[in-house]
Amino acid sequence: MKLPQTFLLVLLFLPGSLFSSQPVRSLVAESLFDKAKTLQDSGKWELAAESYRQFLSQAPDSAPGHANLGIVYAHQRKFEDAAREYGTALKIDPSLTGVYLNLGIARFEEEKYAAAASAFQRFLSHDPQNRQAQELLGLCDLELDKYEDAVKMLRPLQDEGSPDVLLALSAAYVRLNRMHEAEIILGGVLNSQQSNTAQVHFLLGQIYAGSNNFPHALEEFKAVAALDANWPNIKLLLGATEARVGHFQEAEADLREQLQATPTNFETLFTLGALLNKQRRSQEAIPLLLRAQHLNPRSGDADYQLAEAYSKTDSKDKAWAAVRAALQLDPKDGQAHYLYAQMARERGDQATAKHEFALAESLSVNKSEQDLLRLSEESRNRQAELPASSRGENK
Repeated sequence: MKLPQTFLLVLLFLPGSLFSSQPVRSLVAESLFDKAKTLQDSGKWELAAESYRQFLSQAPDSAPGHANLGIVYAHQRKFEDAAREYGTALKIDPSLTGVYLNLGIARFEEEKYAAAASAFQRFLSHDPQNRQAQELLGLCDLELDKYEDAVKMLRPLQDEGSPDVLLALSAAYVRLNRMHEAEIILGGVLNSQQSNTAQVHFLLGQIYAGSNNFPHALEEFKAVAALDANWPNIKLLLGATEARVGHFQEAEADLREQLQATPTNFETLFTLGALLNKQRRSQEAIPLLLRAQHLNPRSGDADYQLAEAYSKTDSKDKAWAAVRAALQLDPKDGQAHYLYAQMARERGDQATAKHEFALAESLSVNKSEQDLLRLSEESRNRQAELPASSRGENK
């Protein structure tokens, strides 16, 4: 995730009083500090960094020197170096609470979201009403799958109408399956200038998919592809949704295109294999499903699909082993219990068949065709965490 440019421009500059919060050790050191600060203010980052390093060789325990060098590194996008300097500054002078904000930004840019969240929390403990820190912490919570926390942090900012906040908040609601609340928020975004973005259409597609309105979901995901051809796993998402509405030929084409781009992606292999299985093209499906099983041996769905495929190709022993493996991995899979019951009946074990049919009936909560109809967590949900402006490079 990338931060909106305004965060980098606003938050990386600390109050002017910080720069003189500690006396320097000599006139030489003071001169070096002043020179470095002038270069920093002029945006001459490389020269400023060198001057701060020279200053710190004279005054290594200067918290302002380390903090300012961190700022310069951050502007050079050297976030690991920036975080190191901020941390040093805080060890020397923990009272420089503003540095926690910059430290959080550096960790955020490194995608170290737990460390970033900790820094933002420390900053907010001193400035609890800081709106930018609240938003950044909310984004961290999204990345850390703490969706309830994200809602608590972002909901008070909702009335400001910031598209970044609205998109992030709606994403949290989608992940919590609170689709109605997400839809209300996105309604506000649709009235803004940022309504026609891939992110908005993606979230709308999720909402429609979550309410089983797959034709509308497909329209929204097609809009995503038109606006951003590089959206992660978009062909997988399209293929899975097309399969839901019975557009099998289009689904296969999109899934095969996705497979070319990501040949070792479990979800792509699995979904294409399940689609071919549904079309009774089991001989084509088996190699794909075996590759998927190899990538994710803990997937009961892959074993179930293999069991179906083997049963259609008269590989009875392989089908029996696969369905038993599926049930071991997911004992609550009604489909697998039903298939197991059918196989048990064919093998003459009527007692087991009766028991398994009863289990399948008790577990059937509209799970039929789950293999084909589910959409991958990676492509369907992961990107919901990213506000639209966060997907582009900073300018």
